[in-house]
Amino acid sequence: MRTCLHLRRGEREEGHAAPGQAPGRPPRAGTSADTRAGPATPAGERAGVMIRPTDIEVAEVWRGSTHVGSITRTAHGSIFEYAADFFEQHAARPGGIAVHLPYSRRRTETLGANLHTYFAGLLPEGLRLRVLLQNVKTSEDDLLSLLVAAGADTVGDLSVVPQGQTFPRPVPRGAKWKPESVLFTDLFAQSLPRLGTENTEPTIPGVQEKLSASTISFPVSSSGQRDYILKLNPRDKPELVRNEHFFMGMAKQCGLRVATTRLIHDRDGNDGLLVERFDRSWEKAEKRLRRIHQEDACQFLDRYTSDKYRLTCAAIAEGLRENCAAPVPELARFLHLLAFSYLIGNGDLHAKNVSILAEGPGGGFRLSPAYDLLTTLPYGDHRMALKFEGRDDNFRRAHFIAFGERYGVNAKAVSVMLDKLCTRAEPWLERLEEIGFDARRTDFLRRTMHKRLQELRAP
Repeated sequence: MRTCLHLRRGEREEGHAAPGQAPGRPPRAGTSADTRAGPATPAGERAGVMIRPTDIEVAEVWRGSTHVGSITRTAHGSIFEYAADFFEQHAARPGGIAVHLPYSRRRTETLGANLHTYFAGLLPEGLRLRVLLQNVKTSEDDLLSLLVAAGADTVGDLSVVPQGQTFPRPVPRGAKWKPESVLFTDLFAQSLPRLGTENTEPTIPGVQEKLSASTISFPVSSSGQRDYILKLNPRDKPELVRNEHFFMGMAKQCGLRVATTRLIHDRDGNDGLLVERFDRSWEKAEKRLRRIHQEDACQFLDRYTSDKYRLTCAAIAEGLRENCAAPVPELARFLHLLAFSYLIGNGDLHAKNVSILAEGPGGGFRLSPAYDLLTTLPYGDHRMALKFEGRDDNFRRAHFIAFGERYGVNAKAVSVMLDKLCTRAEPWLERLEEIGFDARRTDFLRRTMHKRLQELRAP
């Protein structure tokens, strides 16, 4: 069956109109509960001219067609403030637009960075961020300019746009393209927003050379009822998307809830991985996609992306226990994800690759489907990204049982999960050639996974 999709210009990857939980949190260090309005400098846009992101002093935050609030630059950071009408309607309600932006606190000041941790977590990473930096002509710590430049279709249910711009309207569905008729690298270039003062195509000088440094991902839409992320291979890892597709399929067979993936190919036969977005849900009555609130572990733990490798499994478990509507089942799912990732050697399970989704207005969170699952063993990375029981390698069955019991998941449930994982995973060790690694790396991967299976099995 052929895939027909259409590209959405100026939107970003990764990786929701329900509020978060955690009502009435006290302001963190460097924040203020002051409700006075901050300065509102007009964006200064004139007809036919786009203002540079670095010139924008105030950005507006929207949830669908609802104006939520604004982000204002300050000399030492930024201020997020709920809009007066929105605050009046929501101040007495539990939750907030994000875990650490409660309705009960109208004004939140951030010092030392010009975006709150939640908004900073909406920025793209890798090649897309480097291209934005080059085109916007700003520094890496000018987070507000980069977020405005990245486009309104961020992960989750909130959009950030320049002051004075109306809320982002849904992109009409139906424009189609066939993967086999295009070049994926051209689509990546076309997905970047137009920047500057002229209505010109985005420039990405050196993009071909930079492909080897990171994977590439960007949003695409279908003519149907789904939205997707398209992921491409870096030049030095031509099997990376097949790697992810293989282990996402294996994870599903091992009982994990995962994002749906599909391998596709462009005009030159290059691989692409189409990942169905789980932060979008089709509303049949309204014939549109509803955006679902999503936060990764950096966001729900109030940390910046730079800490994604510094957080621990214990810190994430505490965040899940605090924010999930039914914590114990979600903690069990998190433990399942950790065990699977250790088994396959997924050394890139960092804090931004663990997310929660809102259940509904005021309904708390659940763990999102797993995503970005692949092995890093053939690339020389055998250590886990998140410290688990004080270690990043050589996990044992007893470690998982002890961790589960500490967070309310009983030992029998963990044992049953590990037994099923090992039984279902073992046949996949005979299929590793499907990924495309050379014989030496495939053999190393198989031997390491076999060793880890033995470590997870009952004695």
